[in-house]
Amino acid sequence: MTRYSFYLLFNLILVSTSILARDIPEDSVKRGVTLQTIFEKDYGHSKASLEYVNFAALETKKDTSWLKIGGALRLNTIYAKYEGKTFPLGTEGRNDWTWDTWRINVDSYSDGLQFSFEYRFYPTFNTHFIKYGWIGYRFNTSTNLQFGITQVPFGLLTYASHSWWFMTPYYVGLEDDHQIGFNFTKDFKHWKFNVAYFLLSEPRGTNELSYGVASSARYSYDVVPIPGNSNIERRQINLRAARKLESGEIGLSLQTHEVYNQQTTHTGRQFATAIHFENNWGRWNLKTQALYYNFKNVWDDNNNELDVVQMGAYGFGTYDVAAEAAMYTIGIAYDIPVQWGPIRNIQLYNDYTYMQKMGKVEVNGQSQKFAPTHMHVPGALISAGKIYCYFDIARGINQPWLTDSFGGNSIGSGRGINYLEPISATNPIDQNPNWNTRLNINLGYYF
Repeated sequence: MTRYSFYLLFNLILVSTSILARDIPEDSVKRGVTLQTIFEKDYGHSKASLEYVNFAALETKKDTSWLKIGGALRLNTIYAKYEGKTFPLGTEGRNDWTWDTWRINVDSYSDGLQFSFEYRFYPTFNTHFIKYGWIGYRFNTSTNLQFGITQVPFGLLTYASHSWWFMTPYYVGLEDDHQIGFNFTKDFKHWKFNVAYFLLSEPRGTNELSYGVASSARYSYDVVPIPGNSNIERRQINLRAARKLESGEIGLSLQTHEVYNQQTTHTGRQFATAIHFENNWGRWNLKTQALYYNFKNVWDDNNNELDVVQMGAYGFGTYDVAAEAAMYTIGIAYDIPVQWGPIRNIQLYNDYTYMQKMGKVEVNGQSQKFAPTHMHVPGALISAGKIYCYFDIARGINQPWLTDSFGGNSIGSGRGINYLEPISATNPIDQNPNWNTRLNINLGYYF
């Protein structure tokens, strides 16, 4: 019955949109009429345009109306060398093609009123959730208000990375984060300002509990509750100012939110700030950023102050995140237009993040500093019509996704000599770990 209802709904959308589209005027996002306006979209040749498809937010005309429906189907394969070991072909989730994700996007615009929505499914891990869903209003070409589940205006937007991966800030909730609230944007001649308030994190979706706790079924990494540590994020404030350059921008971001313990009602706080710079020189693009964050006075359910917080996403298990750290990111990309059959562009890129953690841990009566995290991703994005393919060589030290033991304490204290065990008197922090490497190929059809 449910499948039949979805089938009827989909056909109703197709029929109604084709009727409505007969008199739709041209729009400034993608020129076109009738069904072209609904289904034709220009995804460009970079991650910034391919993966962030808020067409409603890009529309600057007020006296136009349109509807756009789209999405993506993506396959993924990897070959990994983790902790000095390689793995045989065809193991579960490794060295074999898996269905990475499929998503549905709906954007509409009518005389200044905006709507944008994306929902994602990850069949390999049996999880699905909303990425964003908001309504908005464009008062004029320089003033806009979004309300709902929107992207947090912090640091480099829309992404700090060029690759299929993110930079390390994403894995601690400071890149492409989405929350429930409002985001007000005001453009001036040389400046762009954002003022945002978010009451709560985005709502969780559905996941298979064998992979992780239910609270981690979400797109963005957030502080999520687990047994013995019932903290959540709430009441977040963001301020962002960006000075426009001829082909880029330089900006400053500030963020703070409460970390509320649902069990004890104790409230801690997070502070974060970032300075970013992005610019284009012909075919070259440079993104760089320095950021700092601090979780202060955050307690567990037994009223112990925490030097790591628990974060989760994608329906996987949560992992430790150092309560205080600084990060430095840099990414460079170069576009090569080509005419090789259907291939029209190859973008080469190289992204790197260094994470310096401020925490310490007592081991055998001596204080050991938390080990840093490194992440390095050189690669290429190949564009061929509606087909896009990322080729990445992701390398990491104490990176929670680049290890044979997902998550754990890698982005907290850092791995121990025995990476499978917690830090203890017999398992101190490994101060000289090896790089883990993963070849990742992601093939997607975007419609």
